[in-house]
Amino acid sequence: MQSIDDLANVIIELEPSEQRVLLDKVAQLNFQKGLHDLAEKIRARLARQRQMDAPPEKVWAELHRIRQQIADHDYPA
Repeated sequence: MQSIDDLANVIIELEPSEQRVLLDKVAQLNFQKGLHDLAEKIRARLARQRQMDAPPEKVWAELHRIRQQIADHDYPA
């Protein structure tokens, strides 16, 4: 794999529009990786809790409960 400096030198040779396309692509791939990593964490948690066979509705309800708990804590009314 190229070094970061080598990649930076290649990138600065691109046209500004190509740089924007590249940055958009990197952002998209980073977002997808984040979603994949989150899904893996959720699967691991469900496996630890022996809930891999739980109905999806139950899993979504629990995720909603957790999300609401975090929202209530971080953004009190």
